[in-house]
Amino acid sequence: MASLEDSLWAKPRTKRMLNHAYVYAIQLLHFALDLAPWFVRNAAWRMLLAECGSGVYFDHRVYVKFPRLLSMGHDVSVNRGAEFYCSLRDRSRIRIGSNVRIAPNVRFHAAGHDPDHPDFADTGADIVVEDDCWIGAGALVLQGVTIGRGSVVAAGSVVTRDVPPFSIAGGVPARTLRARRSPHDPG
Repeated sequence: MASLEDSLWAKPRTKRMLNHAYVYAIQLLHFALDLAPWFVRNAAWRMLLAECGSGVYFDHRVYVKFPRLLSMGHDVSVNRGAEFYCSLRDRSRIRIGSNVRIAPNVRFHAAGHDPDHPDFADTGADIVVEDDCWIGAGALVLQGVTIGRGSVVAAGSVVTRDVPPFSIAGGVPARTLRARRSPHDPG
């Protein structure tokens, strides 16, 4: 099996044709899910994802390229326009913890390309969002990043490196802006 997979990946034209066929099929699935009522859409995502806890809500127009490489904990909300791109070749995954809020148009890219390779070879590394996080609207989270427990990523940020637990990160590229205050801090 590995040699067949390697031979397919070694042929760019074959790789592109298979990718186009898969993307067409997954687009049909997304189209059908967007037309479905919320309870049908959520039930379908629960079956398609690698793991999906209770209380997970998927809004319309959520795009997941490889659902079996995405896992979510409990009580996660995924707003419209969110996109999840894993790497099939490198088996990079996206792991979302529990009690996470993903705002509209957030994108997770666990897949990419090597800019120094002559054929821009596929690359990938896992993305981990730990429990109790909020990812602001339009943020972009790139491969290999871990967003620590209790953290907030500001809207429009490009996250290229890890975010420490209980911090607020923002900017392009994102950097730690400050620690989160406890609701009990007078500060």
